[in-house]
Amino acid sequence: MVKRRIESFLMLATLLIVSIFMLSWLQGQPFATASAQGQAAPAAMSAAAVPAAVVAIPRTFSYQGTLRDANGNLINGAVNLTLNLYAAITGGSALHTESFPGVNVRNGLFSVVVGDATPIAPTVFDNFPLYLGLRVNQDAEMLPRQRLHPVPYAMQASSAQTAGTASNLVAGGGVPNLVTLGAAGASEIGFAPNGGKITNDANGLILTGGANSRVATTGALAVGGDLTVAGSWNAGAIRDRGDSNGGANQRSTYPVSINRYVVEAPDNGASPDTAPVDDVLLTQLCQDEDGCRVSLYMRDWDPANAPGLLAGVGPYRMALAAAANGKRQWSVHNTDAIGVLGIDNNAIIENILNVQNACLFNDGAYVNAQGSDGALGFGLLNWAGAFDSVSMTCVLIIED
Repeated sequence: MVKRRIESFLMLATLLIVSIFMLSWLQGQPFATASAQGQAAPAAMSAAAVPAAVVAIPRTFSYQGTLRDANGNLINGAVNLTLNLYAAITGGSALHTESFPGVNVRNGLFSVVVGDATPIAPTVFDNFPLYLGLRVNQDAEMLPRQRLHPVPYAMQASSAQTAGTASNLVAGGGVPNLVTLGAAGASEIGFAPNGGKITNDANGLILTGGANSRVATTGALAVGGDLTVAGSWNAGAIRDRGDSNGGANQRSTYPVSINRYVVEAPDNGASPDTAPVDDVLLTQLCQDEDGCRVSLYMRDWDPANAPGLLAGVGPYRMALAAAANGKRQWSVHNTDAIGVLGIDNNAIIENILNVQNACLFNDGAYVNAQGSDGALGFGLLNWAGAFDSVSMTCVLIIED
């Protein structure tokens, strides 16, 4: 049986096979043409030698080659090598330059570790492809430059290319066009292109919806502490609409804001002014499918015997129509009868709720005890009446 001897080089990360022809003087001996065949490979590490903690992968690789003279004879001796890395096959400036003086060549074979003596900048490997140029002694760099290639299994790591900006995980860094990290020390993560962000500062953890002004969760939201809502808080109401003819109901939902709006009017003696009710909020709460609930109370009406106590009427259901021809109709069910109907801005002040002629919620406005209904709008008036106490405050509560 004839046994064939196969000589090969083992590579773990990068394979480079180059065939280079050069004109040079080697160890003082002239030759017309020399060739270098090389390959690059990282230093091997056994699995048992890998530490448990995560370590940085060194930015080095070994480069091995074969030098021949002009006659094709293998070279022996020492040479000075200069190695350059480029981002282009011709032209351009070297991204990395490293010198290897007195490299031993035996039977044409030589080996160097690129990046060992002169560290390779991390940005060099941001370029793809990379080309290697080699110069022997004082001769010109050999052509053509040789392209660096990965070994087959190392190609799987190409999926990590988009993680190149992980080196920017500092304030102001992030992933371009996707994620930005807060600058100036702010603990903030922003998301492009809509501008939503997560901020953690002295006020706590804040979620901002960005351009769409919406933060949503598709699953259950568990809150372990207090939940404070500064804006509107909406919930879905279920509506079943029947056809009154024996047919099945048509089910739908509509948003209901779970808000409470409170207006207070303190005592102002014999010439009271109306505390206006915010018409925008009143419209939002009461001008929808199911209207709102209104309650009216006196607080501290008997401060000597019942300090802080509330006494009044409600809650009652109130509905507010849209304005038409400068007027607006309203209704409130505040008795056992069908309720009270009124028109806002009809030159007649109509009381919606009345507590002992002391606290009045109506569709007019009083200035120095003189009332009028000459504009759209509602107000709360502390008339004092039989409960004439400087401590008494009228309290109007509106809930959706």
